[in-house]
Parts: sequence; C-alpha cells; structure tokens
Amino acid sequence: MCGRYALELALEHPQYMAGVKVTDPITNYNVAPTSTVPILVDQLLFPAEQIIGADGPALAGAPAHLAAGQGSALVFTRELHSARWGLLPGWAKDPAFSSRAFNARSETIFEKPTFREAAISGHCAVPVSGYYEWKTETTAAGKQVKTPYFVHRADGRPIYFAGLYEWWKIPAEYAEPGGPFPGKEGEWLLSCSIVTMDSPGNGEFDPGIMADLGGDPGYSTDIERQLGQLHNRLPIPLHVADDAEINETDSLTAWLRSGRPAGAPKPSAEQKRVYRAQAQASLQLIRGRAFAETAGWAMREVSKDVGNVRNNAPYLLEPVEDLFSSLRN
Repeated sequence: MCGRYALELALEHPQYMAGVKVTDPITNYNVAPTSTVPILVDQLLFPAEQIIGADGPALAGAPAHLAAGQGSALVFTRELHSARWGLLPGWAKDPAFSSRAFNARSETIFEKPTFREAAISGHCAVPVSGYYEWKTETTAAGKQVKTPYFVHRADGRPIYFAGLYEWWKIPAEYAEPGGPFPGKEGEWLLSCSIVTMDSPGNGEFDPGIMADLGGDPGYSTDIERQLGQLHNRLPIPLHVADDAEINETDSLTAWLRSGRPAGAPKPSAEQKRVYRAQAQASLQLIRGRAFAETAGWAMREVSKDVGNVRNNAPYLLEPVEDLFSSLRN
C-alpha cells in the first residue's frame, strides 16, 4: 500500500521528470490522499484528417495502425498535469469516494468497477521522491506497534509509480458556495490512483511457503527482503533511464502508451478489446520488472510525526537517529 509520500523538486538548476521540464518548484513532504499531485501522461498526436490504412480507416481521424496496437509508429507528447490523488470514476456521486481509491490493486483493476475503465483508457505515472510505509510489529507484551519508514532511491532521483487516471464532471451540488468546488459546476476534475502489487516475499512468493519447500524465500536483494518485511503491498515502480529524456524502451513509456492513449477517439467495441489486451500485456510487463527496479532503493526509520498530515516539513524525511543528534547539539 502507498498512503503517504513526499515530492521535493527545487529549481536551482533545470529539472526534468521523465523527459518533461519542470517549470515550478514542487515541495510537499507529506502528501496524503485527496491532495493535488502531479502526474505524467503521454498524449497522442496525429493529423486531424482521416488517414486510410491498408484495410481502410481504423478510428475516426486516427492512423489505421492505432487500433492494431503498433504504438512505435505513433507520435506522442509527454505532459505534466495536476490531479486529485484518489480516483473518481465517472459514475461516482460524491467526491469523498476518492479517499477510498488512492491505491489500485493490479490483480483486479480490469474487473473492479472503480478502476476497470481507467485500466484501459487512463494510464499515467506518479512521480515521488519517496514514500512512507508503516511497519507493524508485535511487542513481547502482545501490543502492536507501527513504525514509519521512508522508502526512496539511494541516488536521490525520483521514483515513478504506475498510476491510473480518470476525469470526473463536477455536479451542481458540490459547486455551491462553501462546497468543495465552489463555482466550478460542469468543470472536469482529473483524479488518479497508484497501482500496487504483492511486495517481495509475499503473495505467490510467500517466504513461508518457499521455506517449507526447502527453497529460497524469494528475495534477490537485501532491499527486497526489507520491503517484503515492511508491508505486503508494493507500489509498482516504472523504469526511467534518464529523467531528462523520453526513452522509448523505458517501462514508464510502455505503460503510458498502452491501452487507449490519451487523445485517441472513442473506440468501437472491438477496438476496446484490443486496447484491453494491450493494457493487460503492459501490466504484466511492469509487474515482472518491478522488483528489479527496487535494486537501487534504500529505507530508513523516520519520525512518527508523519502520521499527522498537518505536519509538513523537511525533517519528516530525516532518519530518527539524526533527529536525536540534533537535539543533543
């Protein structure tokens, strides 16, 4: 699970996120569900006129190969957008629904009503500096204690999580003065969710089962072992070779451009089946590469103050031992 994260991006020198230049500094040390967060989306570009392929027009105004899934021949632009963290499907009646949909289990996104449309037509990436996770342990007295940890890349680069997005039209009742969206009746709200999977050593790679079989617990690296012991769920990380460039071979690019891309016309039933198959194949790809992507990660215990969303300062990222040191100095 991923219910809190941090994103810090100063602009002392040019900064990029997966090939997109960042024009405004971003600083939030305690991002919580329903916060407004940046997401990355690949927008499809093609001529407005209808293009005829070997078998005639595929989609109104789109290249014929779009329906066939030949994404490498398409032209995209990568964009950074602001979204509400917590997905709001188009049919949701209350914006509070998003507070329960900030994570999407990858195993069920194509079946669960909340996510099944976005699973085909709403792929995005959520950049973070790192995320917080609480490790639950039981004391000798039988009491459960939760300790927060900050998980991040050791080299300080951003992590990009697989995400889903969808648009929600703001109804009149929530656009009244004093409401959550005053004066915005009929406007469209962009929302998102972070896609998760079993963490290393959990689920199909449960270490207990493996040990019973006399095999390896399923951990390839020390950080995999730590992540598996920290929590049974893992937000799915996407590979980005260079933050300053768009790389066609990155798993982030594969995820953003799979399924029905942003900017594509509404598909027919058959085309939607093609998009679904593409999206499922892409999900399988990023799940298969997820553990390897954690190889450069690190984690440290941090202050319990992160549990209160009103606390939002750099010290939340500092190791607990450093906080005690500063008190002595």
